[in-house]
Amino acid sequence: MKNKLFFQLFIISLFFSTNSLYIQPSKAENILEEINRTGLLKVGIRSDAIPFGYRNNNSELQGICFDLVSLIREQLTKTIDRNIITVKVFISNLNNRFEIVEDSIVHLECGPNTIRTINDYKISFSEPFFISGIQFITSKDIASKFINSDGKNLIIGLLNNTNTEVFIKEKYPKATFQLFDGIRGTQRALQAVIQKRIDGFADDGILLIGQSMAQQIFIGKNSDYVLTPQPPLTCEKYGLIISKNDPLWENFINSLLKSEKKSQMINRWFHNFNNDLFFSQNSCN
Repeated sequence: MKNKLFFQLFIISLFFSTNSLYIQPSKAENILEEINRTGLLKVGIRSDAIPFGYRNNNSELQGICFDLVSLIREQLTKTIDRNIITVKVFISNLNNRFEIVEDSIVHLECGPNTIRTINDYKISFSEPFFISGIQFITSKDIASKFINSDGKNLIIGLLNNTNTEVFIKEKYPKATFQLFDGIRGTQRALQAVIQKRIDGFADDGILLIGQSMAQQIFIGKNSDYVLTPQPPLTCEKYGLIISKNDPLWENFINSLLKSEKKSQMINRWFHNFNNDLFFSQNSCN
């Protein structure tokens, strides 16, 4: 029902390439002025990052980011001189998420993007809209090997080109690493854990939980697989990727992210989840 309601709110056009045609904004106008002129909000959202953006069993796109964009659209109608705003969704990924914002293909990108300094791109991050932390999914029998370890005799799976890759390679310098790429990288990594081709796979805990549920891999103290360590190795604050030099747009976005409506939306997503699985998220708050 949530997904159907979202699609009733506005029209979504999917673009799978950054080479798609788009409306080039005037360099003199800011993003709010552009949206007021065109009636178009352009966003990038991942389709491989449960629960932020993913396809359900009917191949329909849904996730926290889609609901967050719905709130942004609603607030825009109260801020600018347009009652109807169309949203175009560009499918983003780990390789293009910064470029599509820098090149003004989208006005923002939403996903599990850790807030940090990015020197190679003219982008910025919003205030945090979610917090998680780096953990491993591993067999319960060997979970202790990841505690106070330098990684010796461990085979660790990582997603290529991620903040987690950099951190874990420094934290576990003597481990052997297997990198996974592409939109199904996490899915393949979890299968590698089950098949014991790797000892553990590292990612933000919320993403490990989401993908495990999608693959019906049960994790927790009464299951064969666990998340370790508890609490997580890091606290990763997720922000929207936005333009670096547009303070009005940044203030608009940050104001929404601090609102009660945003908090209520996040809480609705996790209302029916096993609270034990979200110890990692709560410990970072």
